[in-house]
Amino acid sequence: MPPLEQWGELAASPVGPPLMSVVDCQPLDRPLLVQHLTRWATVLGKLPVYLVNPGYDQVQQVTEALPLGVKTIPAPWGESPIASMQALPWLVAHPFTVQGIVVIEGLDVEAHRYPLQNLFEHLRLSEHPCYLVFVGEQPTVPVGLHGMVQAFEMGYPNSSQVREVLGDLASQGQFDPAFLDPLDALVRAAQGLSWGELHSVVPREAALSTSGTDLAQRLLAYKVAKLRGRGLEFIGEPDVPEAAGLDLLNARLEHITALLDPAAAQHNLQFPNGMVLWGLPGTGKSLSAKLAAKTLGVPLLSADWNGLRGATPTDSLANLRFLLDTAEAMAPCVLYFDDFDKGFAGWDTDITAKQCAQKLLTWMQEHTAPVLTLATVNRLGMLPVELQRRLPEVFFFDLPHDGARYDLFYLHLAKYFPAFRHSPSEPSPFTDEQWRDLLTAYRLCIPDEIGNAVRRVAEACFYQQHQDGLSGHPLELRFDHLLAQREAFTPALVREEGAMLEIRNQATYAKPVSSPDTSRFARPKQTLFGD
Repeated sequence: MPPLEQWGELAASPVGPPLMSVVDCQPLDRPLLVQHLTRWATVLGKLPVYLVNPGYDQVQQVTEALPLGVKTIPAPWGESPIASMQALPWLVAHPFTVQGIVVIEGLDVEAHRYPLQNLFEHLRLSEHPCYLVFVGEQPTVPVGLHGMVQAFEMGYPNSSQVREVLGDLASQGQFDPAFLDPLDALVRAAQGLSWGELHSVVPREAALSTSGTDLAQRLLAYKVAKLRGRGLEFIGEPDVPEAAGLDLLNARLEHITALLDPAAAQHNLQFPNGMVLWGLPGTGKSLSAKLAAKTLGVPLLSADWNGLRGATPTDSLANLRFLLDTAEAMAPCVLYFDDFDKGFAGWDTDITAKQCAQKLLTWMQEHTAPVLTLATVNRLGMLPVELQRRLPEVFFFDLPHDGARYDLFYLHLAKYFPAFRHSPSEPSPFTDEQWRDLLTAYRLCIPDEIGNAVRRVAEACFYQQHQDGLSGHPLELRFDHLLAQREAFTPALVREEGAMLEIRNQATYAKPVSSPDTSRFARPKQTLFGD
């Protein structure tokens, strides 16, 4: 969708702006929109600007457009005031009477297709310049009105524009200039806010803040609350500091991080669309997606594909467009779809899912913002083939090898037991022989099961110390506790053997996330036959 500035460019050209337009505009951006139109109305011959919406009893004429609001008076249409709800029928009945720019909010363009078509034909014949601008959030142009109604968007400010607005607000005394000290953090927190939100929300939150860091946290909280419920939210810090056994995936992410350097464009190198994280449930796919944003040093947006569905296909597409627009506004960022494959069950017969998938495919092909799309899936084959082509890089998460399993144990044990709060390469409380027994016992366990087993052992240790009146003491672990816990559950790979093996048997189609085991616990290769 072209930016609103193009409407102004057409207004200054011999062609003139379109007779009818729809503008995607956030509610707080309306004063800025009217301000732009008022300025362009002067270019068109000092035309008046009118405002129509259900909140006014009658049509209003704009007398002054300010950044934070609009001043109006009743419009001098006809012999008596025209009710707002009757504005469009009145224009259809009197197409050669009004000249100016008419801003109309709250109108269902699809439901008024034929009156608008009639009015368009009349306006083309009128000697009085009259331009209709329909304003709303995520509006669409009906197929039957294409060519008559042109779409524009206010858009979101990019990072450099956010930086400029924050500087202007501080210089105008809207908040303490000292708050700009952590400027990069403040800009990241404000990215994804609309123009109007920057001018109204930032000063309000600044008045309640004690520092720039506090202001950034308040803006982040505001943004999270705004986006939640629309299939988009921020993901907090994962519950472990890193993921183990993912060296090949991490190496790829390091390469992608380098592409964020503006110099990459000088060598015709482009930021990748994204990748698919495929594999067994509970093997760390979701955690890896979250940690990817940390590696890249960018925000992470989590999208619920099924949560984007609205009451109608139009609502669903509007939600998706809002998500993609927000992701681009916050770029560079990671856009994360968890259990992506579940959203495409029966997609070929579901018109809503099909339209949303096509919209996503088009965006992935055309967008240029550095947005890395990460999709975690259990069953790769459920994704449409076209979508797989847009995400050609597929990493497979299998059971961790013994070296990675050792690192996993250390990550989780360190959360609860002080004796393990050191590097896994340093001497361990367990002997190598004990570790080999433990790694063998948990060989069919996925990472989630290892983490849960360690947590349950920690709970049991705390309970015992609580019973002994030692709950404030550091938790102490015995080796046999972990072995006993392994006997207390059946691994998913055993419980759901058929489904798990079906996924693993297709692993040759993807890149492994970890290189071969070279740790001291690596098992020697065995040959079935002699030399």
